[in-house]
Amino acid sequence: MNKSFKFPVVILANGSFPSNPLPLQQLESAGTVICTDGAVNSLAQLKLIPHVIIGDMDSIDPRYEFNGIKIQDKNPENSDLEKALDWVEMNDIKEVTLLGATGFREDMTLANLYILFDYYGKVSIKLITDHYTVTCHKGKQSFTSFPGEDVSLFTQEVSTLVSTTALKYQLEDSAIVPPQKGISNQSMGSTFSVESSGPILVFRGHTQED
Repeated sequence: MNKSFKFPVVILANGSFPSNPLPLQQLESAGTVICTDGAVNSLAQLKLIPHVIIGDMDSIDPRYEFNGIKIQDKNPENSDLEKALDWVEMNDIKEVTLLGATGFREDMTLANLYILFDYYGKVSIKLITDHYTVTCHKGKQSFTSFPGEDVSLFTQEVSTLVSTTALKYQLEDSAIVPPQKGISNQSMGSTFSVESSGPILVFRGHTQED
């Protein structure tokens, strides 16, 4: 990792700006903030300044003054979020928190969730919304939890087999067939585990206090 960057690293995308205290705390405590270009306008309202801006630069308020790292990439084949993640990978940053990746446009929300599959094995991404923390895994993974925590699971391929422990509705070498199977589950205690034969998105709900 470039020595000028500090952990934790947060990417702020140009979706719905966080309002829940949990993602806002992640943003305010970040060591390095990377903005896709349009997200800068929302960040400025909190009087926070990003360290890096990446994108085609067509959405920034022309009055915005910035002296940090600005990377203009007009490649129409990739979204600004993909450009930011490619830059993160190029700079050997292994772990990021992703905010502002959902809301406003349903098509972009779906595309940004699929990005977690695309970058699995390259960059560890923790996508945090106002309601959920979403991560991508393969194999067996344990999670710190609390009784009643909302848990939903989505696989990239229908052929992926999934087993769980300590969830209200257990899965054992089961395929998750959309739209219903895999969503609206609940944790039964302080931990639960998910084991999958292929990449899987794990949605974990925030507490009411978050």
